[in-house]
Amino acid sequence: MKLPIRDQILWPLMGLLLLAILANVIFSAWWMSTRSAKALDSRQRQIIGVLEESSFPLLPTVLEKLHLLTGDELLVWDSHLKKVVAGTLPTDVHPLKDDRWIEEENISRPDTLRRWTINGKEYVVRACAIRGSPAQTLFLLTSDESRRRATMEALWPPLAVGAGTLLLTIPLTLLIAWNWAGRVRSIEQHVKSIALGQFGLERPKGVIDDELSRLVESINSMSRQLDSMRQELIRGERTRLVAQLTAGFAHQLRNGLAGAKLAIQLHESRCTSSVDHSLMVARQQLALTEEEVRSLLSLGKGTGRQLSPVDLGEIALVVRNLVTPSCDHKNVRMTLTLPAEIPLIQGFAEGLRAAVLNLTLNAIEAAGPGGNVWLTVQPQPESMVLFIDDDGPGPPADVADSLFDLFVTTKQEGIGLGLAVASTVARDHQGSLSWHRLGERTRFELRLPFQPAIEENHPA
Repeated sequence: MKLPIRDQILWPLMGLLLLAILANVIFSAWWMSTRSAKALDSRQRQIIGVLEESSFPLLPTVLEKLHLLTGDELLVWDSHLKKVVAGTLPTDVHPLKDDRWIEEENISRPDTLRRWTINGKEYVVRACAIRGSPAQTLFLLTSDESRRRATMEALWPPLAVGAGTLLLTIPLTLLIAWNWAGRVRSIEQHVKSIALGQFGLERPKGVIDDELSRLVESINSMSRQLDSMRQELIRGERTRLVAQLTAGFAHQLRNGLAGAKLAIQLHESRCTSSVDHSLMVARQQLALTEEEVRSLLSLGKGTGRQLSPVDLGEIALVVRNLVTPSCDHKNVRMTLTLPAEIPLIQGFAEGLRAAVLNLTLNAIEAAGPGGNVWLTVQPQPESMVLFIDDDGPGPPADVADSLFDLFVTTKQEGIGLGLAVASTVARDHQGSLSWHRLGERTRFELRLPFQPAIEENHPA
């Protein structure tokens, strides 16, 4: 049977709470009513004691003032006269007017409690002899109505407190239970979402730092870690796919390049002209294509590559020389800025050349005819940074967030491998590749940290 935690906590707690409040109210009511009865009895005894010792005559005016002060009725019986000589009740309604009744009541025992019924009202009667008038007896009559009123006056405070406590406690308990139940349901939905593979989602942990908030924080941390692991797996698969694709393309291109190079060499051996500008351009373009193929092949080699000191400035110079014909053909001006001293980094020269070459060619394409490209190498305290700027319009908004993903391209004939290859190279060197708009320029930033050794993480 499905029984929510809310019900498991709420109803037993409510039951115990109600029992505790009711027991407290009943005990308080009993205690207060008992104290009220004792107080009333004590008051009667005090009045009887004072009047019993009095030496002044109990005139009707005195009895009337005592009646107004205490609320009790008083009667003075004179045994010699056989009648009531003073009292606060009419002389024709009280039982003392009947001599036979007086004998049956045994007035000779004045300390005995009696119950009288007068005009339908019940009275508790206490009698005492008056020392100043031995023939007279004082009767003090307290009505049941007065006793009930005194009892109710004693009962209503604990009853009111108990009722108020219930009225406040029940809604507050329900509110707390519903709040906890809602937070538990939220955690349940959060865990279900994670179980369905929706990693990276986070729930607010709440304003109160309690066990549930810490549980939500732990689940959020688990969700972030799972999302990070999933992204790492995706990146690993992408790296493997990039390596396989680039290696496959490179092997196919290498055969064609070998034939083209052989044809140019054959033409040079037969050509009688000492200077042939078209052959020089063809050789430069062939060298550029060979460098791209060599770089792509290096990405597909997997493990076994050796780390070596790499001069990022030298790579920038090589790339500039390789892309100069493309810049001349597209009428793009390229500016290379190198510092006086360039620290070496540990890395893979061929992979870095591939990354810088792809980024530079993309910048030339983005700048367009008459545009400018800036290639800047800048040492920083913990890393070497290469900035590739162009004054083109920048990537379209629909691909801005996925620019480094495989097969994402804005070129009609592009296949979307260049930036993905560059991003993979950056991660292989434990660095980063990012881009942003800087005024009228688009800047790609390749950051490579200084470190003594890098563990190869390419898949085989």
